[in-house]
Amino acid sequence: MENKWVQVWGQAHSAFSFFYYPSCRKTYRLVIKSALSGKSVRFELSNECAKNDVCIGALTVAKCDKDGNFISECKTATVNSQKSLCLKVGEIALSDEVPLDIKAGEYFCINAYVEKGALRSGNLLDNVNLLTVKGDVSHTPEIKNQRRIRDKVREVASVVLKMYFHKPIPLFQSVQVLNDADARSIVVYGDSISQQGYWTNAFAERIYEAYPEKYSVINKSIMGTRLLRDWHKRFICKGLFGKSGLNRLQRDILNYPDVEYVIIALGTNDFLQYGTIAAPKSEKPTPKEFLNAMIGVSEELQKHGKKLIVFNILNFGESIDSRPEKEAMVTEANKLLEENKHHFHAYYDQANLVVNPEKPTCTKKEYLGKDYVHPNKLGGQIVADNVDLEWFK
Repeated sequence: MENKWVQVWGQAHSAFSFFYYPSCRKTYRLVIKSALSGKSVRFELSNECAKNDVCIGALTVAKCDKDGNFISECKTATVNSQKSLCLKVGEIALSDEVPLDIKAGEYFCINAYVEKGALRSGNLLDNVNLLTVKGDVSHTPEIKNQRRIRDKVREVASVVLKMYFHKPIPLFQSVQVLNDADARSIVVYGDSISQQGYWTNAFAERIYEAYPEKYSVINKSIMGTRLLRDWHKRFICKGLFGKSGLNRLQRDILNYPDVEYVIIALGTNDFLQYGTIAAPKSEKPTPKEFLNAMIGVSEELQKHGKKLIVFNILNFGESIDSRPEKEAMVTEANKLLEENKHHFHAYYDQANLVVNPEKPTCTKKEYLGKDYVHPNKLGGQIVADNVDLEWFK
């Protein structure tokens, strides 16, 4: 079969806010477990949501174990045949091809030594391992992650805000392998419910077992993001919630020919955020507006040969930001989605799966985290276990 570039890992960039990495001569080692086999590797670096240029002094690639220790020759990577580069504010760079024989289930790593510039663009994901070490250790076979003060701050924030904040992954945007088995990727396009990984990671494991070497699952979710509107400028963590689902479709999905399926799990923040510190009342959506936008996304994806799977909106009636008006709109939006599911490749009623029968606008508490919005590990596992894998056959 023809060799094609397929993503084995990727993320949707937003501004880090207080999660960012200050300017420091430091190596960032991204350790990836590949769901696919490939003959070569390439990757994208992004400085899209930054306030400053970033200068990279060295790039390397090697096969490794799960802890990031090299088990093969370390190979120098280049961008436009150059061993070093400076990413200007808003710039994205694609590396040159690096020959590396990867088998499905194996680990490999990408090392970037950043000489100058704060890293403010990226995401918070736990489906990959990131090691950070001061100095240029891009060619060093074994390194140990050096915790930073901000890691402790992040962990405290998780407790105070009652939601899980992952270790931030900066700079890297996508990692691809040159595949000859006609593999494809499935992109999860959601908010923090998907970003936190409780259902997405479990789903990725099911896909890997059911369709070995056929698909990779790429989580391009952003916390706080909405389908209809970008983050509002009055929110104190400016840019953290990222662009709307409508406005990042090209960047995160359409730019990648390997994407065959897109799972959209958005809507919670469209209906929950307005009238809070995150967004004004004037940004109140309507269920019909939400439906029309979702149908428009489906039609746009179909033009590019991609199939849309829509997850409806989980009930958030126990949330501190919930109101009867908001709950009623979610009920109506879910009803409209189901009535119009013929517009989509598939429709998944996750809300009904975990609903509290005694409180129909609420999810069962045993499936939720302490903020009563995000599913816990049990809730995530239930959502993942009930996705119909026949949709991807």
